[in-house]
Amino acid sequence: MRFSKPEKGLEYTDWGLHFCSNIDENFKKGLNGFHAPIVDIGTPNNKKGLETLKNIVNKLDNADYLTIHLHNGKEPEYNTLLENVSELTEYSKEKNITLCIENLRNGFSSKPENIINVAEETGCKITFDIGHTPYENRMNCIDLFSDKIYNVHTYEKECDKIGHVAPKDLTNLKPVLDGLLNVGCDFWLIELMDVEEIINTKNMLNKYLEFHK
Repeated sequence: MRFSKPEKGLEYTDWGLHFCSNIDENFKKGLNGFHAPIVDIGTPNNKKGLETLKNIVNKLDNADYLTIHLHNGKEPEYNTLLENVSELTEYSKEKNITLCIENLRNGFSSKPENIINVAEETGCKITFDIGHTPYENRMNCIDLFSDKIYNVHTYEKECDKIGHVAPKDLTNLKPVLDGLLNVGCDFWLIELMDVEEIINTKNMLNKYLEFHK
């Protein structure tokens, strides 16, 4: 699993910092989110990946949500995928955990219509990864995903060689952030690994929200 060790004075899970407009209230409630490892849940007659994810759910104490990938790079068999995500969604609900599926850069999960179809068919929520989506498609994703968006991975973009790129300013992110707030999503994960980049991005988001009010 991809858990980062908390840094002093900051609340970390996965690769970043939870951020939202009512962040203090959420932290008092024990806001805690996790990202599962990539496993195969789209191959018929193979329950290993599903059992791996169920075991993770069992180990999460006081978790608010769990984000999963729908596949490991291979094209999933659709009905098998729906069956497994539906089962995991219900299993997570029993533990008071919200299951979220994430859009990816390539393959099945890079197509927004596949993400929303799975979410609607199974009852799970969506983790919208901004950096996995081309600039020109981001607003369309927000319109399509709408109230299914539970949280957002927020950074500039992801590149093959250097990974997640921090924003230098909010020029490209501002329209997306506006759109997210318009559909009621103010819960974002600054998905960066460098502490200074996380803090700089957090400061920009705070200033953005001050002017957005």
